[in-house]
Amino acid sequence: MAQETARHCVLIRDCDVVDPPQGATYIPAISDEAVGSKGLWYGLIRVAPGHRTKAHTHPHETGLYLVKGSFELYSGDRLDHMDEVVERDFILIPDGVPHVAVNRSDTEPIFAVVARSNPAHNEPADLLPELDSLVP
Repeated sequence: MAQETARHCVLIRDCDVVDPPQGATYIPAISDEAVGSKGLWYGLIRVAPGHRTKAHTHPHETGLYLVKGSFELYSGDRLDHMDEVVERDFILIPDGVPHVAVNRSDTEPIFAVVARSNPAHNEPADLLPELDSLVP
């Protein structure tokens, strides 16, 4: 049976922490599982100091707003495009685009608010291990 749409606003507190295989920590606030969202995932992503995500793609669009820290975002078929993302930057990651986020700081995590067009609580991702060595 399909979940009914809420007829009031939904306040979300004490969100789960999810560690997906692509290597960041996700805190999903709005998702299909958490609140019955049908077309939106919205939450927070954390990448620890000195860590990076694995090369991967998603079958959905992702929008990101960097709240704290800075990171390098490698993207493209050979991960040969690099953007330095700093606080208050927005990023669009189109569906199907390979990407890797690298936190070069030894002391500061990064925190980003993220929205995506797939409401799945556990984000679908295709890992691309053959591309991981392309990012220094």
